[in-house]
Amino acid sequence: MSETASSNRWIPFQCPTCFGLFRIKKNQVGRIGRCPVCNAAVELSESEKPGVLDQAAISTNDNDDLLSRVAVAKEITSEHLRREESALKGRRRQYVGEEAGAMAWENEEASNEVSWKVVVSIVLTALVLLALSLVYYKNSGLNPMAGSSGPVIDREQADSWLDDIEKADRNTKQIEEGETAAKEVDNFEKFDNAKVERIIKNFVTAKSPAELKKYIRDSERVGPLLDRYYETVDYEEEGFEALDMTQMKYNGDIVTMLVQKADFLSSPIAVERVVNGEEESYQVDWESWVGFCDYTPEQMRTQKPDKPFLMRVLVKPTSYYNYDFSDDRKWRSLELESKDSIYSFLGYVKRDSEQDKRFRVMMKEVQSVACMVKVAYPTGSRAKDQVEIFEILGDGWVQNRNKDNGND
Repeated sequence: MSETASSNRWIPFQCPTCFGLFRIKKNQVGRIGRCPVCNAAVELSESEKPGVLDQAAISTNDNDDLLSRVAVAKEITSEHLRREESALKGRRRQYVGEEAGAMAWENEEASNEVSWKVVVSIVLTALVLLALSLVYYKNSGLNPMAGSSGPVIDREQADSWLDDIEKADRNTKQIEEGETAAKEVDNFEKFDNAKVERIIKNFVTAKSPAELKKYIRDSERVGPLLDRYYETVDYEEEGFEALDMTQMKYNGDIVTMLVQKADFLSSPIAVERVVNGEEESYQVDWESWVGFCDYTPEQMRTQKPDKPFLMRVLVKPTSYYNYDFSDDRKWRSLELESKDSIYSFLGYVKRDSEQDKRFRVMMKEVQSVACMVKVAYPTGSRAKDQVEIFEILGDGWVQNRNKDNGND
């Protein structure tokens, strides 16, 4: 097809509404068309009419390329216009009635109608919630003046109730504090603090294990343990600096406190009050003082005893599984730290066993607990520091005198 034929077939046109550029056929001039850009209905006019590009601009090859790229107008017939007008009137009747000229404000009317519905909905919801709250308040017994014509509760009544609550709290607290104080006073009066201080001072300044035995608790049982202990541990006099009696704790005939040694380090010490007829004496719990275990840490690592033995340890949760205790679904891992040792050990309890449940209760609110346990190595164990915990003998390191510890 020649360039002249192409130029004669198409005419460029610019929409007077959105100024979008598109093309029309020459035989569409004078008809109504739809702008392909803004969809407005426009009259497709000749080049000399407003909105039409200059007819002279279509005589070059460049403009032929332009015409091939711009949009094509969609012709609208008179029948199509009548159908659209009819549909528009129908929409006006549906939303704003039959009045002429409603087109300019129908969106505003619709917006006002929606806003009014939202307001009404919010008000109704608030009323329903208020009614439900009043019903609940009435039925729950919270209304102290139900059936009266006055307010539900006035300020004076509220202040009175608050005062009663505060007084009750104060009275309860005073009663509890009073009971605790009375108990502490009874315990304090039961112990002769001068004798307690004297026995502790003699104990920590003893020159030898033999002298130390004169001040220890349960000497018949503990004496041989003391001799065996100092066969492997060098004895050193601790020395005495001061005794802190402001934090004394009582448990039956046992009292614990802090003693400051000659090196100015403080250690807890437990003293038992022993009554024999009219005679009263005080004895130091040597086992808890040194953190006595049936085996020293060095002996444990070399001998790996597979029969249950006693350890006094600080227990902390950990998560290491290896060798005989590699299955974390079966075992719970705990770190066992003995006193004044460079070594720590790993103890394992079977999950959901009585020991496991007890440890979880003991460590519910603290990171570590002091306790006495019975442990043993697995037979033929390859690890030097992994033991199974068979029994928890008690909280703390002070052993009950009436409980058999299996060391006799």
